[in-house]
Amino acid sequence: MVRSFVPDARRRFALRAALVLAVVAPALTARAALETQVYGIAKFGGSSRCGSSNQTHNVHTDTAAAFADKFQSLKADGRWDSITTMNNTAARGSYFTDASKSWCFCTACSCEADDSNSGQGADAADVIYVHTHGGHSTSGAGFSSLLMGNSTYACNVQTDSTMLWNDDLQIAVIKACQSGDLDVFRDGGYFSMVPTDSTFTMWNAFHGDSSCGNHVTNYVGDYADESVSNGVGENWIDRAYAWHAGSNNDDCPTSTVFGSSSSGREGMFERGGWRDRRDTGKKSAATMWFVSGCNPDNGSKLPD
Repeated sequence: MVRSFVPDARRRFALRAALVLAVVAPALTARAALETQVYGIAKFGGSSRCGSSNQTHNVHTDTAAAFADKFQSLKADGRWDSITTMNNTAARGSYFTDASKSWCFCTACSCEADDSNSGQGADAADVIYVHTHGGHSTSGAGFSSLLMGNSTYACNVQTDSTMLWNDDLQIAVIKACQSGDLDVFRDGGYFSMVPTDSTFTMWNAFHGDSSCGNHVTNYVGDYADESVSNGVGENWIDRAYAWHAGSNNDDCPTSTVFGSSSSGREGMFERGGWRDRRDTGKKSAATMWFVSGCNPDNGSKLPD
């Protein structure tokens, strides 16, 4: 059963210090350009690369291509404007770093902030897809981290200390372990990347670890294809969830929607799409959807 979690009202107020509106805002009109950027980070270790060679998974670029293919079809039909791919060392930590949060996790890298770089920065597109390795911490309010491809720049970017979606980004699809953790969410850890006046609405990710293989390429392509007009959150849960015999090894996708009212957030989860990116109002609260009882590696069992 898919269920949702919303922090209690006092926590929402403490995080945002704002009233939750009871009005659902209308759907967004078309922006100047409809842009998608994908980041498949498959090669690790060696010259100019982050991580170690044993982390290399070639399927990471395969899934990025499958996601981009749907938008190429939309572009051919005149329903999308641009699709850019930054794989491996082309995927820089600077592209996920906002100028207000520019600092490094290493001593020999550039702290450049370039998230609004047109055609490359993650905050310059309407939709992004990232496939890489990830992790999370519950220290303080908590955060999730993503491993980048180019060691000349920051190799690890975090939802709290580098990311701030205050430009164009509206939907992020993150195929990375621990990138959408319930414990981080309920402690308010993901609010630090979403200003109250942001157009950003959705962070699709994973609670705990997630498996990797050719099956991911298939479901990512199917997900991109069926989410053009609706179900952009719900379809992610349906496609990416996997139950595995035994304990602590399920794939547990999560969909977090930010917005002012529960009905507006639910509307985006169920009926939003690539071409129907709904305005959910002020980002004063959030709801996370997941499959009840899902039990992954490196993540707590989700509530029943």
